[in-house]
Amino acid sequence: MISARGDWPENAPFAVFLSHDIDQIHDRELFRILADLNHIRRILRQGEPGNLRLAGARVLRSLFKPKQTGDDVRTILEIEARYGFPSTFFILHDPYWSRHGPRYRLGSPGLRRIVQMVSEAGGELGVHGGYYRFNDPAGYRESREMVGETFGVEVQGIRNHLLRFSFPETWLAQEAAGFRYDATFGWPDRPGARDDRFFPFRPVDPATGRELDLTVLPLTVMDGTLFRHLRSSGRDALELAWAAIEPVIERGGLVSLLWHNNYFDEPEYRDWQWVYEQLLERLAALRPWCATGAAIDDWVRAQGMPTIGASADSG
Repeated sequence: MISARGDWPENAPFAVFLSHDIDQIHDRELFRILADLNHIRRILRQGEPGNLRLAGARVLRSLFKPKQTGDDVRTILEIEARYGFPSTFFILHDPYWSRHGPRYRLGSPGLRRIVQMVSEAGGELGVHGGYYRFNDPAGYRESREMVGETFGVEVQGIRNHLLRFSFPETWLAQEAAGFRYDATFGWPDRPGARDDRFFPFRPVDPATGRELDLTVLPLTVMDGTLFRHLRSSGRDALELAWAAIEPVIERGGLVSLLWHNNYFDEPEYRDWQWVYEQLLERLAALRPWCATGAAIDDWVRAQGMPTIGASADSG
């Protein structure tokens, strides 16, 4: 059973799970441009952190000379390749054009290029659970099957959009939909392992006492937590993230990072990319085992996982 330093493959002192939620991929896209304009409005009227000049330049670029779709994902893969780190990309599937839905269609040529790049890099595809399919077993299953059939892969993992989670409904619905692991369990507004869960675990249905056939990969740090919720930047953001990561390393646990693709190759958000690069450099120096979510799930199932009933504040 995974419980102490050195239990990971290759006698690694801890494990790393790198992941990216793909909410949007197109530079010239109506909702993205409207969101950027609203960002400019909040900078002017509400003092939201941001660079007015760079934000304006991004709007003009999107309108007149949009970036090539997939360039940001290529940058992510190049950064991770420096250390031989694979990663998992969660594809958002929900009603198109809805307020919290995806800004692309599964069949779009741009998304197919992204999937090809991820596949060639040894990465994994998962489902980014839809906002409107939250805790819906049938909706989750349809998303898993649609992503799998479209790209010819066996989808094993899910992470809910905006980290939406309720206990035990979320895990029961995901299990019923056929997922093998969930990567949602974390706090959107603060870094660090939720409920001090430093290792993968298998939850229990409190109503029946049944162990669910679902691996939970707890989240450690998300980019939006640092830069949106806490409004940190630069080295301050880096040290906040590292302070959340260190306890996981000390216990020999699983460090799980979530960085969204659309903040790479963006001058206004260069801190977001820089912090990710710095974190990977620090982690690589400690020689962890880094694997996709599916590989981690396969390995911990073979070793045996602790069965944990989520605590009262997990809902």
